[in-house]
Parts: sequence; C-alpha cells; structure tokens
Amino acid sequence: MRRLALVALLGFPACNQSPGPLHKADRVAKAEASMADCKKRVGLDDVATPSGMALDDPATRGQEMTPEMAGQLRLKVQCALELNELLAARRDAK
Repeated sequence: MRRLALVALLGFPACNQSPGPLHKADRVAKAEASMADCKKRVGLDDVATPSGMALDDPATRGQEMTPEMAGQLRLKVQCALELNELLAARRDAK
C-alpha cells in the first residue's frame, strides 16, 4: 500500500509540466504517419489530407461533387480518428 502511495505521489509533479516542443513535433509526426497509413488502407493515397473535420462545407455547398471532394469526404469519415488527432496535434504545436 505504501508503494502505491509513493508511486502516486511521485507521479503527480510530472502531470503539471507542459509538453515541450520535441514532444509536440513527435506527436505531429506520429499523427501524420497514422494518417498516411489510413489513407493507404482506404486506397486514397493521392487525395490531399483535409484541413478540417466539417462534413458540410459551406464553401462547396451546392457544387457538383468532384472526385477530389468525394475523396476528401471519404477520408473525413473513414479516417476520422486519425484526422482528428492530426488536426489537434498541428493545432497544439503552434
């Protein structure tokens, strides 16, 4: 019981530290690699990575669906977890 309390006590100070720039860059690199793997898995290697998660983009509303727009939409759905992590990592790295 004392060991558990000691481990918990020693672990808390590290929780208050903010991640450094190296950690942030590593997170972005891992997220980009994960997104690339997902794009390859769904067969959309050549489609640009979306810059947001919104499925209904007001800028393209009412336009005819192009293959690029369809690929972006498909990536947003099938790689949602990877894309969300990538966008969050990029936002936090700034």
